Amino acid sequence: MQSSTPLPAQAGDAVLMEMAPLTHAAQMYIASALILEGEAPGAAEVAGHLAPRVGRVPGLWHRYAERAGRPVWQPQRVRAADHVALLPLGADAAGAGLDGLMREVRRRPPVSPAGAPMWDVLIATGFAPRRWALVFRCHHTLMDGGAITHTLDQLFGDGPRARRRSLLGGALLPALPRLPSAAASVLRAALPTAPWPAPAAARAEGSATYAVTEPLEVEAVKRPGATLSQVFAACFALTADSWWPLPGDREVHALVPMDLRVPGEQRALGNHFAPMRLALPTGDPARVLAGTGAQMAAWPTPGFRAALDLTIRRITPFPATLALGRRISSGVCCRAVVSSIRSRNPLSFNGSPVLDLVPAAPTFPGQALSCVLWSYQGRARVAFGSHTSMPGVGALPQAWEQALKSIQSLPPEAGAGAVVG
Repeated sequence: MQSSTPLPAQAGDAVLMEMAPLTHAAQMYIASALILEGEAPGAAEVAGHLAPRVGRVPGLWHRYAERAGRPVWQPQRVRAADHVALLPLGADAAGAGLDGLMREVRRRPPVSPAGAPMWDVLIATGFAPRRWALVFRCHHTLMDGGAITHTLDQLFGDGPRARRRSLLGGALLPALPRLPSAAASVLRAALPTAPWPAPAAARAEGSATYAVTEPLEVEAVKRPGATLSQVFAACFALTADSWWPLPGDREVHALVPMDLRVPGEQRALGNHFAPMRLALPTGDPARVLAGTGAQMAAWPTPGFRAALDLTIRRITPFPATLALGRRISSGVCCRAVVSSIRSRNPLSFNGSPVLDLVPAAPTFPGQALSCVLWSYQGRARVAFGSHTSMPGVGALPQAWEQALKSIQSLPPEAGAGAVVG
């Protein structure tokens, strides 16, 4: 039974809504296209599939609202049919394959009615022979990447129901000694930095542009002694430097959302991440990998994730958290957002397995570049989003693949031991 009681929203949810209110929300939608084979179903069939499953995910039946000056999540009755639409690609977009599909996905205005929860499912056709896609989109205010993976499990898989942990659970004691370093990490994300890319280019208005890599084997990305996130961040530093060269020994400052959920936990409404800032070195791949690992060394430390959660959600007063979030998102601190998401469970629709998952991260106002690695069933794609005012975005997937090759060519000891776990 669905509750009728509003739930408090986090300061991060309010900041994301301020960045892109509903009047122009399409570019703030996170999207994941599930690629299937065969003949596409109609909108009624997809809506019928979704209807009994919507109640499993709180994010699908809550809308963002404000009460007494504070943001809340207001429960609302939802008709699945109001959130489903067809997306047939024209001849011009069809020739561009998946890039063309995802560009259309990012341009398409939201389907959900005014005042309804901010998500939809598009049935896309025409981008490849004998292929069609179910494209789940939602406004970043409504869900982050971790919540979306849970949502996909509930709508198109057999994943477990949402589980919450108690704030005073087993993670509290190891978190207490980590509170000072957690608070310092959050404050570091709000420090100003030298502009990268150039301010005028980063802030120029423009429609969204998009590019994505070919599928990558996750095992091929991994390296001994380094996490997938470390290798991903190092590849991004090399890619960004080749795309927008930095003079001298300048660093690429990037914002990395760190998921605050413990393994197996699902918070399926709003945003639950800490904004972690990396000052990524450039130049020699070995130096980049080692420097990235050194900055990420504390992340898997026991209690650090819980300490960040306590700092952001419980200890820092809401007005202060809101002010920090506004500053971090303003573009004066970092102009690149780099995130990594993992879909752990197989997905399908009416018995047809999902063959591929193609992601699209939001294009944040005031930000120059978004980059997301989304892995599914042992394979991953890296997607880039930017504004049409930024040149050469289409070259980023190839640059990322070249960066990965340079990392893979390093001897096993390069960068090893910097990060454990």
